[in-house]
Amino acid sequence: MNEDMIKIIRQFNRYYTVWLDVMNKGYLGTSFSWPESRVLFEIYINQGINATELCEHLNMDKSYVSRILAKLEKKGFLIRKLVSGSKGIKKLYLTATGKEKAKQIDRYGNEQIYEKLKNIDPKDCSRLCEAMIVMESILRKNDKKA
Repeated sequence: MNEDMIKIIRQFNRYYTVWLDVMNKGYLGTSFSWPESRVLFEIYINQGINATELCEHLNMDKSYVSRILAKLEKKGFLIRKLVSGSKGIKKLYLTATGKEKAKQIDRYGNEQIYEKLKNIDPKDCSRLCEAMIVMESILRKNDKKA
């Protein structure tokens, strides 16, 4: 890896996060930030995950995740259930309202991508998806957590 490669990757990352509109306070027109939305969605697809597992899965700071979880719980989107016989481990579950919010975020995300790509030539869109698959494959192959 050389300095030019690093510059290319960082330039793409800067462009892509702006393109996705994740830098604004309300992600996808919701009252949630991007990290809050991601935490909510991860709990939705991994009902019963605990906070430590969630932090590891998302590679997020424990205190930051703790604040997000407290906010979600206060708003009635999340409940924590103590694991019987554990030393304070709590599993995370979304309430019905939380599940609806997660579904809404997922739906808005799909709509966002559709709107941004709807005018792109189908062949270019296919190439873009292929490139994303290659990128993810290479990154996963070299991910120490995987």
